[in-house]
Amino acid sequence: MLAVLWAPSTLTATWHSIEVGLVGTLIASVYGLVVATLVTLSDIRRRHWIVYAFVVQAMLPPQVVALAWLQIWAPLRDVLQALGWEEVSAFSNPLQGRVGIMVLLGIHYAPLVFLTVRAGLLNVPAEVIEAARVNGATPWVVLTRIVWPLVTPSLAAGAALAFVSCIGNFGIPAFLGIPGNYLVLPTLIYRELSGFGLSAVPNATVLSFLVSVLAGLGIWLQHRFANDGHFRVSPSRGVVAPFKLKRAQDWVEASLLVVLFVLLLAPLAALLGKSLTPAPGVPLTLSSMTLEHYAYVLIDNDATTRAFVNSIGLSVGAALVLAFISLMLAFLIEYRKNPWLTRLGYFIEVPYVLPGVVLSMAIILLYIHPIFGFSLYNSIAIIFVAYLARFLAIQLRPIVGVLQQLPVDLFEAAEVFGAPFLSRMRKIVIPLVLPSVTAGAMLVVLLALNELTISALLWSSGSETLGVAVFSLEQGGESSAAAAIGMVCVALANLVILLATLAGRRLPSGVLPWRA
Repeated sequence: MLAVLWAPSTLTATWHSIEVGLVGTLIASVYGLVVATLVTLSDIRRRHWIVYAFVVQAMLPPQVVALAWLQIWAPLRDVLQALGWEEVSAFSNPLQGRVGIMVLLGIHYAPLVFLTVRAGLLNVPAEVIEAARVNGATPWVVLTRIVWPLVTPSLAAGAALAFVSCIGNFGIPAFLGIPGNYLVLPTLIYRELSGFGLSAVPNATVLSFLVSVLAGLGIWLQHRFANDGHFRVSPSRGVVAPFKLKRAQDWVEASLLVVLFVLLLAPLAALLGKSLTPAPGVPLTLSSMTLEHYAYVLIDNDATTRAFVNSIGLSVGAALVLAFISLMLAFLIEYRKNPWLTRLGYFIEVPYVLPGVVLSMAIILLYIHPIFGFSLYNSIAIIFVAYLARFLAIQLRPIVGVLQQLPVDLFEAAEVFGAPFLSRMRKIVIPLVLPSVTAGAMLVVLLALNELTISALLWSSGSETLGVAVFSLEQGGESSAAAAIGMVCVALANLVILLATLAGRRLPSGVLPWRA
């Protein structure tokens, strides 16, 4: 342990993880706080579309986000050259390195801060803001002296989630950092395990422990910060927005839409253009446009076609299994009030909060030896087990929330009149919680379909996933094919979001993050 911890590569990667985690969290916190305040407390129009466009950034796979931003440099360089900046041709992609990783992590995880802060802002008492305005406080004073201090716990919780996510993210640092040898702890763990030496697993285990310590430190600081400096009020929601933009309304709306276009649509447009370009250096026109890269990844390449099958099977299978397990667990926790399962509920959150590399190493250490004669290691089954552990909280949380709102009399009456357990579940519980089960399952599919951090450490030949396929193609120099998979992943993600939205219209606000 000491040899690994004091190794120069470990110290460097640790410092890199800390700096990208802190700066990425700062960017995510400022960006998420500002947008949440504008959307929640002002009379801005098209608020639902803005919330959807903002939150969908977090639903996209990190590796696809990184790949999309990498592709935007080529057309931007051409534009700068056309404007007379000839020397720009000698520059490398400015996103590849520490600054690019910090910025993209901040942008990608800003929706986590946005959602938590928005939930807090919706519960700020309207009469408190009205009293301050009546007493002559300007909007800026109301925000900085009243509103933002009241949502300090929400901001701290969102910042902690962003910090843990930045520390444990693999996709963005892998695409932007590995080419320039800027390694963080997750990418260093990947390099250790890729070496296949005798010390690979012990070294990676120590590094994973270090990642968990950093993540735990971030959670501890969040609790200290949230508990020491916040104020308690009775939550209530105002009927109208407390701040009127007046003449600035059009300008603010246009600015937000431009920001969302630049941060979401522009890189995706560059990714789409890359996937349709026949070869590097060939201008994209209607005559040169081709779908051969899509045919290659969907039909001709065995590894990528297998990755599609594996990812769809793993995500749908995990959603189905977790839907059944979560339904039984939620019923026993909320209706039967089983004390052991109630205590277990606190630990169910742990695999989701832990960085993915830490969970992956725990799974490797647990299943590296055969159990009852069966070995899960180096098989697709070990990825499936990791997905079950990772996403159980995502499926369980909405079902528990719905059961907490239902009257217990429904279940007790059926039990008194002699209805068997399966009949009670089939005729009473399942119909009432089915929208919540469906919405949770959609979220599980959405997150598992394009997951990379866990599968990057657990995959083996024959068990490739879509995240691994994108990463492998980009590292192998097949950027256009990687872009094609990335666009298919974006289309699949938006399809799942659409299905979850249709299934979740009858759910309480907050079950689906983009409907908060």
